[in-house]
Amino acid sequence: MREHLLTPSLSASAAPVRLYSIQSSFLVAFFGGPAASLLYCGLNSWRLRRLADIPVHLAGAALLVALAYLLMYQPARFDGLYQLLGNDVFRALRTMLALAICGTFYALHQKQHRSRAFFSDKPPSPWIAAIVCMVAGYSIMVGLVAALKGMAS
Repeated sequence: MREHLLTPSLSASAAPVRLYSIQSSFLVAFFGGPAASLLYCGLNSWRLRRLADIPVHLAGAALLVALAYLLMYQPARFDGLYQLLGNDVFRALRTMLALAICGTFYALHQKQHRSRAFFSDKPPSPWIAAIVCMVAGYSIMVGLVAALKGMAS
């Protein structure tokens, strides 16, 4: 048989790219926040060697900094949300931004996720990468808040 014709790459020696699953990306976004989501989705972009995703990463980072800045220095813009959610506004907006980042990167990598599902290719184990991204994302958020508080002094 001619199995080499069924190889889904340009060369027979190149292995197909195995992305982390969208379920693990969702869980990292939900529990880790937007910085962790950017890091974790960046791993999939790095695996795909997609330089076109860099502007999306930069836009996500800018949105994260802008959201933190607005919540710390201009909370009057969110008065309606404060009345509705109380002190959980930051947590709610942080989670919504993280899930929006996850959804954006799913839309960018949708073709690769679908082909992985079509060929029943098992994704790599996400545990180590997810935990590292969550810890790093939490550290980034703490550093960002500390830097923004330092600006006020």
